[in-house]
Amino acid sequence: MPANESLAFLMGASLQPDRFWASLGQGPGGFEPYNSAFAAAITLVSEAFLHDGWGAALLNAALVVMLGRPVHQGLGGTGQAAPARFLILFICSVVGGSLAHLLWHYPAGIALIGASGGASGLLGAWFLKGRGPGGRILSQRFLVVFVAFAAVNIGLIWAGPVLLGARIGWQAHIGGFLAGALAYRALRPGWTGPRF
Repeated sequence: MPANESLAFLMGASLQPDRFWASLGQGPGGFEPYNSAFAAAITLVSEAFLHDGWGAALLNAALVVMLGRPVHQGLGGTGQAAPARFLILFICSVVGGSLAHLLWHYPAGIALIGASGGASGLLGAWFLKGRGPGGRILSQRFLVVFVAFAAVNIGLIWAGPVLLGARIGWQAHIGGFLAGALAYRALRPGWTGPRF
C-alpha cells in the first residue's frame, strides 16, 4: 500500500479525539471532522485493529489468547451462544476503553490505537469469573483490584515512554477493564438481574 494510502487509512481508522469531538460540533474548532457520524462512531472499534508496531500487537494478542479461553468458558464454553457473547464482551471492552479515552481527552488530545482496551476488558471479566457465580463488581475485592489496576496504569504515564518507548493509552485500559467486567456480569449464563 502506498504511503499516502496508508496514512489515509490510519487517519480514518484511528480514534482521534479532536476529529471525533469536531464531528459532534464540540471542541475549539479548526479540526477536520470525520466524514460522517458513522465514520466517527466506527473508530470506537476500528482503532483496536491498528497497532504501533509488532511488539504491541503481539502483547495484546497474547493477552487475548491467555484470558480469552477462561472468559469464553465462563460465558457458556461449548454452548452455541458463547462465541457471540465473547465477541460482544470484547467489543464492549474496546468501546468502553475508547469512550474513557475520549472523555479524558475532551475536546482534543492524542490519537488512540490498539486492542489493549479489549484485552483489559478480558482481564476484568477473568477476575470477576474467578469470584464464582456470586462475583459482583461492587464487592470490596473487585474494587480493590480495580483501584490497583488503575494505579498501575496511571503509573504508565511515566514508565511507558521509558520502558516501552511509547505512550500508553491508560485511560483505555481502565475503561476497558470496567466495561469488560460489566459486560461479563450481564452476559454470563444465569444472570438474573442488575445486582452488581
